[in-house]
Amino acid sequence: MLSSLVLHYGELVNHVNHHFGSRHFAEDVVHDVCIQLMENPPVTEIRAPLSYLRKVSMHRALDRTRHEKVGADYLAKLPDGGDSHFYDGAAALEFAQKIAQIKQMIEALPRKQRQVFLLHQLHEIPQHEIAVKMGISANMVSRHFNKALASITIARKQLSF
Repeated sequence: MLSSLVLHYGELVNHVNHHFGSRHFAEDVVHDVCIQLMENPPVTEIRAPLSYLRKVSMHRALDRTRHEKVGADYLAKLPDGGDSHFYDGAAALEFAQKIAQIKQMIEALPRKQRQVFLLHQLHEIPQHEIAVKMGISANMVSRHFNKALASITIARKQLSF
């Protein structure tokens, strides 16, 4: 797969650049994809490498764009439009505690519910693809997801956030 990436590097950069309008951004995205493929190579044979690489590159570009937007939105809400070095330790501690509580809620789920929940919510994998990946029916994926969501909702109400 990496050889296909090297072979089609320029084409991938041009593809991302065409959609996002920044060559530097496009190069960063393709580099991210390269690192991703080195760290987690595909487990199945890819029949259309260029198509696969284009799709992965576009997904990575969308992820980076969303991440940058969230950061920009956060900075815009800070006093003085984000130019300040304002740091609220209490808010940071509260945020870290909530993250830890959410993590505990997810870890408390039964294994299959947790796996379905994380694949669908965190990795944004459609439920029908999760069913194929896990070797279970789409109906079972839906049940696992709904049970996980109900458990997390109950836990959130008990913690009142």
